[in-house]
Amino acid sequence: MATETRKSGIDVVGDMPWGTHFCLFCDTKEDLLDTLISYCKAGLESEEFCLWVVAKPLTIEAPSLEIRTEGRGFS
Repeated sequence: MATETRKSGIDVVGDMPWGTHFCLFCDTKEDLLDTLISYCKAGLESEEFCLWVVAKPLTIEAPSLEIRTEGRGFS
């Protein structure tokens, strides 16, 4: 039985079946933002619900500002 995959938005992870869990360690705040923005963007483009819980080292403003200044096409 084939399992339908979904785009993760993370190049090194690739597409994966719904419900898959994985862990990613980031060296910098920029790495974290790049990864999470790509992940959330892929989910939103696939019409999925996305929730981003912000914790240190980020503030609530950082993801919103990053998304808007990058011109990622969603807010």
